[in-house]
Amino acid sequence: MKKLVCPTTDIPLDGMKQCQVEGGPELLVLSSGEEYFACQAHCPHQEVRLCEGMYDGQVLTCHQHLWQWDIRSGSPIGLAEAPLQCYPLEIEDGMIYLREE
Repeated sequence: MKKLVCPTTDIPLDGMKQCQVEGGPELLVLSSGEEYFACQAHCPHQEVRLCEGMYDGQVLTCHQHLWQWDIRSGSPIGLAEAPLQCYPLEIEDGMIYLREE
């Protein structure tokens, strides 16, 4: 089963956008080249909106306390003490879907 997140055109190249999935979680969707990734929308440290942070196409940085994560895996980098929850996506006909397993 899958739920619509947004069109791929809503996500800037090597950029990010916070999205609300109908009947599902709030996600941060990120692009890295032609690939798309999704993770929790808020920092696990103090619930800061991660869409307000910095992103270089591979590493996401929370602007409040500079925690960082590898967006491909959600693994913490440097100061971060907790991983991000990541979600599986499926791309079909220019649309991004959350794949529920």
